Amino acid sequence: MRSFVLLSTVALAACATSTPSEAWHDLQRERLQRLHEPREAADSVAAVIAATPGSGEQEPRKIDQREPGRAGQGPRRYRTSLQPLSVRATVGVGNVAARVRGTRLDDRADARFVGVAVDAGNGAAVQADLWSSDQELFAGRRINDGVAPADADAGLSGIDVFPHVRLDPFEGAFTMPVRLGAFADWQVLDHDTAGVEREWLSIGPRIVLEPCLRLLGDDDDSLSLFVRLGGDVGAAWFEERFRNGDDRDHTLRLGGELGGGLRGKFGSLQLEAGYRVQHARLDGTDTSLLGDRDGTELQRQQVFLGFGWIY
Repeated sequence: MRSFVLLSTVALAACATSTPSEAWHDLQRERLQRLHEPREAADSVAAVIAATPGSGEQEPRKIDQREPGRAGQGPRRYRTSLQPLSVRATVGVGNVAARVRGTRLDDRADARFVGVAVDAGNGAAVQADLWSSDQELFAGRRINDGVAPADADAGLSGIDVFPHVRLDPFEGAFTMPVRLGAFADWQVLDHDTAGVEREWLSIGPRIVLEPCLRLLGDDDDSLSLFVRLGGDVGAAWFEERFRNGDDRDHTLRLGGELGGGLRGKFGSLQLEAGYRVQHARLDGTDTSLLGDRDGTELQRQQVFLGFGWIY
């Protein structure tokens, strides 16, 4: 009995199943053709865009219908991708030294220093330093004033200007700005009592590295340790003026500097304290009063305090 029922069920199912219609065969054929037909990328992109909701053309909204943009979206302000503009000033105390080889002119005297530096957001920068010493260099010694022996007491003053380009190869807790440019340095040794004045004007290329490591804080408030290493080479023009004449010569200058200290940043305020020494060696000159000398060394060193603003 069970076999009869099972066979009856199978027979009924076979009778209920009809042969696939022509419409079904056409549908499958169309699907296979679309699957294997070549496709163009531009057509595919256009089809996706067309199927995107809201992709159709819409009338522009009136100004009172526009919604405000969310914070952090939209075009950024121009200066956000640049370093901020900073202006710094420094004051320092220390000493200067002058040594003319082959003479008794070798001494050191107290001096005062001021400086200013501007760093623009696009990498352009300029630094200027001024200094002046007491009239105590070579005190108690004598020099020829062009007519007769006279007191050699002198003061050393000068100005150094360094326009340059600042490169920032590192970002984060450790930075190392590289400063490349040209310097102009003018130093005056004034023997006031003797009426003798000697000047050196130097011009040439300079490079300065400023490694800086952040010790505490973040980008807004921080305490950092910095080092300053620099060197330059250039041409120098020497001139001396005395009671009955003047003379001049030209020579080569080699210079370098070393310094370091601590720098604090508190919002837009920047404070720093440190030490800096700068040394220049000028090759030999041959003039009427000073004579034929092997070379001159001029040095200045200072302990300084600085303050600045970041815009």
